[in-house]
Amino acid sequence: MKNICFITNFKKTFFFEAIAKDLKKRDVDVFWIVLNKKLYTYLLGCGYTSDKLILINKEFINKQAEPIGEYKLTELICKDRVLKYYKTWPYNFLKYIQQPIVDFLKNNQIQFVFGEMTYAHEILIYRMIKDTNNRLNCVFLNPMNVRMPSDRFTFLADEFQSSIYEKINNSTDVSERRLSVERTPESIKVEKLVNKALKFQSKLKRLVRFFTMENLEKDDPSLSPTDFLSRLKKGSIEEFNRVTYFFIKTDKLEVLDDKKFVIYALHKQPEASIDVVGRYYDDQYQNIFNIWRFIPDNWHLVVKEHNNAIGDRGYKFFKRIKKLRNLILINENENSHRLIEKSQAIFSVSGSIAYEAALMEKPAFLFSNIFFENMPFCKKISLEDIRNAANIYELVQSLDTNKSLSDFKDFIYTKSFKGLIGDPLTNADTMKTANIDLIASAFDSVINS
Repeated sequence: MKNICFITNFKKTFFFEAIAKDLKKRDVDVFWIVLNKKLYTYLLGCGYTSDKLILINKEFINKQAEPIGEYKLTELICKDRVLKYYKTWPYNFLKYIQQPIVDFLKNNQIQFVFGEMTYAHEILIYRMIKDTNNRLNCVFLNPMNVRMPSDRFTFLADEFQSSIYEKINNSTDVSERRLSVERTPESIKVEKLVNKALKFQSKLKRLVRFFTMENLEKDDPSLSPTDFLSRLKKGSIEEFNRVTYFFIKTDKLEVLDDKKFVIYALHKQPEASIDVVGRYYDDQYQNIFNIWRFIPDNWHLVVKEHNNAIGDRGYKFFKRIKKLRNLILINENENSHRLIEKSQAIFSVSGSIAYEAALMEKPAFLFSNIFFENMPFCKKISLEDIRNAANIYELVQSLDTNKSLSDFKDFIYTKSFKGLIGDPLTNADTMKTANIDLIASAFDSVINS
């Protein structure tokens, strides 16, 4: 029998539990690291006994549990979307949970931990597993959609989404292999949710939820401060940003006719793709400024807001970037694929726009290592590369365009499985029996690899 462990993560917990239910039929014993009492009670109701669960909520205090290693806690806390709002408590929390979690994994002989790498506690668990001093015969894997093809997913093996679990070797019929620019089902669903969220009725529902505190688990360390004033301040800022964003002048694609330009597509923030994967490149104004001062004086820098990020950034941010000469803020509803076609190059921290650009044979530069960086027309760069390049032409010439797209396609299919990772709130299709069967089979294949 194999022993595995899931880390709860809001609504995705129900998705993970559906997979776990299937895996238990395949002689897999399942354990859980749980973040709040409500999910703890839910899992008990699913038939798990208390010895299969460890609860690490805000009330978790064990001052006898000394920290077991140096895991750069300040680095984890300062960009965590929740813990950054506190001062001392996050450090104590991340120190106190170390030994109990290691003991839980060791005593139960856990071989695989499955979870996201978004929050500080998730990355801390990954780092503790990776630390050979803890002698955990265990692997942390992050199941994630590969973006393109849109119906496949893989298991990422590091906190930067740069490497896929090495033991995956999925033999798929070559005739089925395709790789082209496409919109993912998840992005389409998210766009619909965003458009719905901007309507008056949705705003009214958010206001009602604010006062009723619906689904607010005060003991969950992955939720922002739950006191009234903190919630009021955070919610008011987000709503104010949503309203004032539409007072910012944005341009249509036509303004780019006969212009040479490069693109920087803003990441939703906070988000793992920028705050975790893009660590140390997470100041997006600084990224924009560095690209802007690098391009030729007769070129333009086009910045595009993420549809799902309206409300994340304030009016002042956009006014500040629009002061830069030859910077164009393109309307968030403009077609990204047409934008890429017109451009000379794309810069991103880790966004899908770079993946799409490389598939369209446009130079794509990333500020982080990512699993698709080895495809043609794609390259990971640093500020040193920008500083040391004579000009953008030299940077483009440094691309290895002789890489084989066919080899990358084979790599993606060999290292991925058919199925869709998600949560029932964003995409109800992920909970369909057919999808759960595909996902569970892939999990079983990896567990027994």
